[in-house]
Amino acid sequence: MITITTLLSTLIMTSVLFAGEPINTVCPFTGNPVNSEVTTTVGEVDVAFCCGGCKGGFEKWDNEKQMSYINGLKSEKKIADAKSVVLVHTPYLLDICPISGSKLDSKDKAVTEIIDGREIRFCCAGCVPYFNKDKEAKFKEIDAKMIAQQLPFYPIDTCIVSGEPLDKKGGSADFIYGNRLFRTCCNDCKAEFLADPVNYVAELDEEIIKLQKKSYPITTCVVGKGPLDGMGGPDYMIVGNRLVQLCCAGCRSKVLSDPLGAFALIDEASKE
Repeated sequence: MITITTLLSTLIMTSVLFAGEPINTVCPFTGNPVNSEVTTTVGEVDVAFCCGGCKGGFEKWDNEKQMSYINGLKSEKKIADAKSVVLVHTPYLLDICPISGSKLDSKDKAVTEIIDGREIRFCCAGCVPYFNKDKEAKFKEIDAKMIAQQLPFYPIDTCIVSGEPLDKKGGSADFIYGNRLFRTCCNDCKAEFLADPVNYVAELDEEIIKLQKKSYPITTCVVGKGPLDGMGGPDYMIVGNRLVQLCCAGCRSKVLSDPLGAFALIDEASKE
């Protein structure tokens, strides 16, 4: 099991690995490939941009926002180096502890663990051993809740692998991968997906963006509160098969820390 504490400790001990070359491969504003000659340095970390204009925009950010962006990238690198099976960085999206059933308040400090490559949040550290004691059953319980939670937002009615129609009578294979719902027409296609999910995930992301941005109810960033195009965006972020539009990639870490808070703002705007 890889704990958040372990990941953070590894980040501190190996921060030198990021020195000397840009930490990012895409511009935090446009999402375009970076020009390795257009960089700025924050501490010991070089951040690259596609052009001088984006570099200037980044240098206008306060230090907290700059470090939030950098730390988000570092965490993603360390999780990958730890050989996590998660190819889709989807946080724990349920609002209850899987052991106690207690409500997880985003204002409280929930205990977060990476278990079998998936982020799980608990109301306290005492619940973690109980989850690990019977992981298979506990994952089955939370997977059923995640499927029900995400199903209304699933964008396509065809198999993500074969393209065949999904059986509306319940014959499809609905499963959670990396805390995110995916649907295939059969278990054979599910196995094919799990063998190499990268391409299929990208295709589903495109469908979600195309469908959900048509009715997206907010013209401002749910994190920065400024206009979506104010920092070179909008930046399209997929969290649990839901689209979250941001002003820039620097705001992503805040959504990952409180995804349900972002959803609540979007849902409230939809009602209005």
